[in-house]
Amino acid sequence: MIGIRFYFGYNIEPELRAKLISDAGFKSIITSADKKYNKQNGTIAKQVKLFKKYNLKPSSLHMVYNSCQLPYFWKKGFKGFKLKQNLIRDVKTAHRYGFASVVVHLIGQYSKVGENRLLSVLKLCKKLNVFLAIENINHKQIFLDTLNNINHSHLKVCYDSGHNNIFDKDFDYVSKFADKIVALHLHDNIGLNDDHTLNMFGNTDWEDVAKQLSKLPDINLDYELAMLVKNNINENQCLTKCYKQGVWLQEKINYYRNKNGKNKPN
Repeated sequence: MIGIRFYFGYNIEPELRAKLISDAGFKSIITSADKKYNKQNGTIAKQVKLFKKYNLKPSSLHMVYNSCQLPYFWKKGFKGFKLKQNLIRDVKTAHRYGFASVVVHLIGQYSKVGENRLLSVLKLCKKLNVFLAIENINHKQIFLDTLNNINHSHLKVCYDSGHNNIFDKDFDYVSKFADKIVALHLHDNIGLNDDHTLNMFGNTDWEDVAKQLSKLPDINLDYELAMLVKNNINENQCLTKCYKQGVWLQEKINYYRNKNGKNKPN
C-alpha cells in the first residue's frame, strides 16, 4: 500500500487535498494530531473524517512535540511527567482514530526516569494495541540506548530514509532493526538539508533502499513529503511523481523478494 503525509508541502484546502491524494492513487495516510497544524490540516477528528470519505486508511500518527522540550522526558520533574502524559494522549488518539502506530522522536540522555516513563506508556500501548515507533533522527545514541535497554512487544521503529541519508548514511537501520520496523517515512535530499522532497531532487540510493526493505514483511510505503525543494512542480505533478516512485519501489521490493530473480522490472 502506497501512502503519503496529509500535508505534503502545498497549502491546499484540506478536503481538496484529501481528494487529490486519493485521486492520485494513494491508499494510506500519515499525519499529526498536533494542534499547531489545525489551521493547515484541520483537527485530527476532521482529518480522519476526510480520510474515511476518500478511502484513505490511517497508517501512522506523529507524536505532538516541541524538540526543545523532549530532553526533559529523561529528567525528573513536572516537564518530563507532562511529556509522558502527552504521549499517553497521543496513543489514545491513535487508538480512537485507527492509526496502527505513534511515531516518536527521542532527544536527550537515557535514564531510568525516562525508561520508567516509556514503560508506563508502553503498558497502555499493549492494552490498546498501538505500537510506539521510534524514528531515526539526528539523535542516534538515545535511539540505540532505548532499543538496547527496553525489550517490549509494542516498542518498534519508524525508518526514515531521508534522515538516514543526511545524518548517518552508513548506518543500516533496516538490517539491524528489521524485526522492529512497523512504519516508514520515505523522502529524499542531497545530504545537506532535510528537504523531505521527491527522489528527483535527492541522491538517496533507492535501489539499495528497495533491497533493504525487501527484508521486511509487507509494510505501507508512506512518503513523508514536505517539498522544501519544489522547482516549479505543482501539487498534482508532485502527487503523480510521488505515486510513480512508490509503484517503482514496490516493484523493486517484490523483485528482491523473488528468490528466482525473474521478471525484473525496468
